[in-house]
Amino acid sequence: FIDMHKEGAGFRAMMNNFAIAVSVGLQYGVPLEEFVDAFTFTKFEPAGMVQGNDSIKNATSILDYIFRELAVSYLDRTDLAHVKPQGATFDDLGGGNDEGKVNLTEVSETAASKSVELLKSISSTGYLRKRLPQELVVLQGGAGGTALAGDPIAALATLVPATAAAATAASTAISTGTVTMDARTKARMQGYEGDPCGECGNYTLVRNGTCMKCNTCGGTSGCS
Repeated sequence: FIDMHKEGAGFRAMMNNFAIAVSVGLQYGVPLEEFVDAFTFTKFEPAGMVQGNDSIKNATSILDYIFRELAVSYLDRTDLAHVKPQGATFDDLGGGNDEGKVNLTEVSETAASKSVELLKSISSTGYLRKRLPQELVVLQGGAGGTALAGDPIAALATLVPATAAAATAASTAISTGTVTMDARTKARMQGYEGDPCGECGNYTLVRNGTCMKCNTCGGTSGCS
């Protein structure tokens, strides 16, 4: 859109609709070079000096300024600019001022500790849930590491206090869960999908291409 001020409602509406027409032309494949060649160096008022642009300092019309700017910004037509644009492009060459200097900076221990503190402040409890005590100690800094290095059993007792009854119940639950998970893991490793066979009823269906095949009776789920 082109928004004009102090030039009359008619001229303002004409420029706005001209911008829409150019936009539609670009969307339907008209090359930008054609617009640039057609509308640069057109002359009508208002014209004159340009302020606030680093490359274009003078324009013979509004259209001349607009398409000069588009050519410089999108087509790299520096010949239409009064001042060559300065900036980092893919083919810019350095001046050699920093030649031989290392551009890598070492991270100080203070910055590293601040990063850990930031992680602790933004991480949710779900991120730390069901983690090993050693991983929790890492977030506590050097104090926890020293405790683990001295006496791991004492550090574990300090970090995870529990009563005897709670420990017994937890061990029983863990044992039951381990047996169940081992059976499921073994079945998955054998390729069983967990669906019953339609002919013999056993849960020994394995994937056979896009169908299922029973290892017990040899039946399939409808495919040959």
